Formats: sequence, C-alpha cells, structure tokens
Amino acid sequence: VEHFMRFCAAFLLFIAAGFFSQSMHKWQELDAFGAWSPIAARPWQNRRVFDATGCCNDKTNRFFVLMRALLGWQDQPTPIEFFAYALYWLVAVSAGCVLVRRAKRTMASKLEMLRAEMGESAPDPEAQPAASAAPSGEKEPSSEATPVTVGASCLGSASPAV
Repeated sequence: VEHFMRFCAAFLLFIAAGFFSQSMHKWQELDAFGAWSPIAARPWQNRRVFDATGCCNDKTNRFFVLMRALLGWQDQPTPIEFFAYALYWLVAVSAGCVLVRRAKRTMASKLEMLRAEMGESAPDPEAQPAASAAPSGEKEPSSEATPVTVGASCLGSASPAV
C-alpha cells in the first residue's frame, strides 16, 4: 500500500506540473506575455523552442494526446512553458522539503512527550512488596515499558518498536 501511495503522489505531482505549464500556455494565447498572433510578431518568450510535430504531434498521435491531457506535453513548447515547468518543480520540491522537515520535528516532539508520559506512569519495580514475587518455575512479568512507535498505522493503534 505504501508503494502505491507514493507512486500515486508522484504521478499527481507530474499531472499538476502539466496543468501549471498548460495554464501558462493559455495565458500566452491571451496575449498576457506579448503578441501571440501572428507567429512572426511573437516576442522571444512566445516563440517555440523546438518543433516535435513530426514524431510527437499532440493533436493527431493518440499517445501524445494522452500525454498532453495528463502531463501537459507540448510538441511546440515556448520558453515560458519551460520556465513554468521548472518553477513548479522548484516550488513543489522546496515546499515538500519544508513540510517533511516540519513533520519530522513534530513527530520527534510528540515521541518525546509520549516517552515522558510512559516514564512517569510506569510502576517502580523496586517499590513492589516482596510477597508479590512470582512462584518458582513461572516467568516473572517484565516491568519495563514496551517502546511504542507513534503513528504506526492508519487506525491509530500503536505497535511495539522492534
């Protein structure tokens, strides 16, 4: 399940990158970054970087139609689309790093709080009276607390750490 969720999350990031790149293309068509039509009047940011319509046409080749719909493939990309795609990944990776670092700090502080609570509530084995000792031949129950992994499952039940 974990591998499936990671794959889906990564795939969704690529879809979002394509959406962002496509949105910049739509802004270009609305002349937000200079003239879009006619082609001869386009400024540098609206001129195509390369032309892959011969092999990878996103209008007629079914595979590339799907890639355009899912991932934002362009057979004639412009510099703004490249910059938009790169900017998206820069922001997404940076935000991901910040969020993971914050989550690790939060989990570490919650784990410390849990350990402190378990340390306070655990009975002191030396304070037990001698009469409560287990009869010979039976194994005496351990009085030390079992370490617990926080957030071990989706249901909130914690499992012992190995």
